[in-house]
Amino acid sequence: MISRLFFILIIAILLLSCGKKSNQEYVPTDTLAIDSTLIEDDSIEIINYQPYQDTLLDFTGRYLAGLSQSESNFFATMEDDKYWQEYRLMMDSSWARMTRDRLKKMQDWEESHLRSQINDTLPVFYPFSGPDFLHAQQIFPETKKFVLAALEPIIELPRIDTMTVKERDEFLDTLASSLRDIFQKSYFITTHMKKDFKKVKGVLPLLYVFMERSGYELLDTKFIYIDSVGTEQEVEASKQHWNKTPGVKIAFRDRSTKEIKTLYYFSISISNQGLKERPEFDLFLKNLGDVNTFVKSASYLMHVQYFTDIKKIIFDQSQSIFQDDTGIPYRDFKKKKDWSVTLYGEYAKPVKDFGDEKFQADLDSAYKAGKKEPLPFSLGYHWGTDKQNYMLLKKVKR
Repeated sequence: MISRLFFILIIAILLLSCGKKSNQEYVPTDTLAIDSTLIEDDSIEIINYQPYQDTLLDFTGRYLAGLSQSESNFFATMEDDKYWQEYRLMMDSSWARMTRDRLKKMQDWEESHLRSQINDTLPVFYPFSGPDFLHAQQIFPETKKFVLAALEPIIELPRIDTMTVKERDEFLDTLASSLRDIFQKSYFITTHMKKDFKKVKGVLPLLYVFMERSGYELLDTKFIYIDSVGTEQEVEASKQHWNKTPGVKIAFRDRSTKEIKTLYYFSISISNQGLKERPEFDLFLKNLGDVNTFVKSASYLMHVQYFTDIKKIIFDQSQSIFQDDTGIPYRDFKKKKDWSVTLYGEYAKPVKDFGDEKFQADLDSAYKAGKKEPLPFSLGYHWGTDKQNYMLLKKVKR
């Protein structure tokens, strides 16, 4: 009897030892973010929300962000590349400077001024965003859902770990170039994006960099589209653009709090014609319920007649709108009795790229009347000066 038990014990030990993997072995996995068997029955909503954790995705994101791997894997061996070492130093320096000059000031202001004035747990809608998750999460750090919409393309990220050293170095070089405007000016320049995104393969690398550098862990990326009733549907990356509302859904987790968040990015036109061709996008937004809307560096598009429908959507669904003068014109809401307006910073004429016709005399008068509050950070087209303006519009409860 004893020998039989001893034999069973030996077999169990061998099975357990065979199931272990060396830390040096690179094995990308799709594992559940949490073990649902360990959660009590009354937490069923949390169980349903948990995305799968794609370890290869997070390894890739940290590599692209110029951050060392948090565990031994194949990407850690690629960090010996001299070019990646230089890239990491550049990223560290640029991020530290941007944090000191802009992000920390935004964080402090959000905590002391904005958070108490809005319901900052609502979903955030960011039209004309490009891949700028960075500033949206600085202004709305408590939200769990971001919805970005812009023209910049979504392209499946190539396998960085299978590239040659030369290919990886060239990819990192292009990625660094595509980040230059955000680091220095706080916004993407359209003409630069058109050129850069052909080489850097769309918005995903930049979104991953912003998330990793902001203290998040990448969990999962799904390619999606919106169906006729406004519901997201998963689709193969190669077939995504067969649909009118190609999008990507990224699940990511705060490394400190372990809170899981979601970002949607849709590569679509939100002009009047674009929305007319995509009624399902309006339905998707309606399904979100109330939102906070963020608009910055939007090229004054909502000042022209081709973008009136997106303004209506924003007014209808937003509890609050935080925007600079490139967003909805002041004339559109200054007489609305169901909206309150708080002005921040200092108003100045639009930069020369947009001409004097975008100057808003009524907004200028409102600022000169003295009804404004300080703005301790610069975010937008007037990046080289302190003359930056923002407006907080809040829907008045009745």
